[in-house]
Amino acid sequence: MTPPSPEAPVADALKILVIGQSRRRLDDLMAALASTNPGHHLVGRLDRAIDLPRWVEEIEPDAIIMDTDSPSRDTLEQIVVMSERSPRPIVMFSQDDSREAMRSAVTAGVAAYVVDGVKSERLQPILELARVQFEAWQAMRDDMLRAREELREHKLIEQAKRRLMKVQSLSEEAAYQALRREAMAHRKRLAEVAKLLLDIMPG
Repeated sequence: MTPPSPEAPVADALKILVIGQSRRRLDDLMAALASTNPGHHLVGRLDRAIDLPRWVEEIEPDAIIMDTDSPSRDTLEQIVVMSERSPRPIVMFSQDDSREAMRSAVTAGVAAYVVDGVKSERLQPILELARVQFEAWQAMRDDMLRAREELREHKLIEQAKRRLMKVQSLSEEAAYQALRREAMAHRKRLAEVAKLLLDIMPG
């Protein structure tokens, strides 16, 4: 493989999985990929997205490029499963310019949906856009999951406090301090102690 030029540093090189049924369009795509950044490395080439989650887990690409006439339901379902298990930025080149197709693809997890074909000078910016979009989505998803977990833990702690207040006739502050002392004594998080207490103390 030709080493990356100074204009295309190794840090920007990507391991790419390419998916598409049209050999001619895939050849055009590969040519565009080769001319975009010599450091980009093709790690897989699939005719269809069947078993996509498993392939992504096995070969661990940095990005996925898909070429399709129109994203099928099976393809979108594979993307959804993959996005749950091993999310990756996805660029989809499609011949379908309908709003419904675009919405379905983006909802499934496609970061960049491109309709007007592959041009070598546009591929690198599109890949970068997909990566930025993907990272933004992942940050939002992480924030949402973190907020959901914090809410779940807060509910556990509140339930445990109420259980202590009822069973041991404690004030709210005393119940909280009892949980806190237990957490510190056993070097556990407050929510862990709350869950253990709810499991062993009848209501």
